[in-house]
Amino acid sequence: MMETFMILFVVFILIGVSMFFFFKFWWGSATETHKEVCLEHGTDLLSSIARMPDISCPGSETSACIDTAKLLAFKAAMDTGGATRRKALESGVCPKTITVEQVYPEPERGKNSTECARNLMTGPDFPENCGVWSVFEPKDMAKLKNRASRKIATPVSLYYPSKDSYGIGKLVITVYTVT
Repeated sequence: MMETFMILFVVFILIGVSMFFFFKFWWGSATETHKEVCLEHGTDLLSSIARMPDISCPGSETSACIDTAKLLAFKAAMDTGGATRRKALESGVCPKTITVEQVYPEPERGKNSTECARNLMTGPDFPENCGVWSVFEPKDMAKLKNRASRKIATPVSLYYPSKDSYGIGKLVITVYTVT
């Protein structure tokens, strides 16, 4: 009788260990698949966001051109009442932030990470006085600070309507994944 219990005990231990390794492998595979889906979704969003009529340059249906004045209006609309657009951006697979960074003309030293605001954009030294437009951030951004992230970027043309000139920038989407 004791031998039968010992054999059953060993069999249950083997089943438990094999289930542990199976679920550990399955969880790792599911996490990798989730990361791939997040990156694919971010890439899809990257290719379509520059052509959104809310932020694109007038008459630029085929090229990736962003109107910097429209960026401020878009962000204000997102913060105050753009519930449907915010819900569409938050409803993705992974949380993400969307920013536009100015590459050329290069901002003054130390100002390349300064967020562009209306008062900076109407100043005489614009576009050299600021270099970043934060387009979208999730509401629970504090929770995302310690998460793993990956940045996806594409070059875009920036239009400065107050100067009636163009610059070069990059549209950056930071995708936060599960850990």
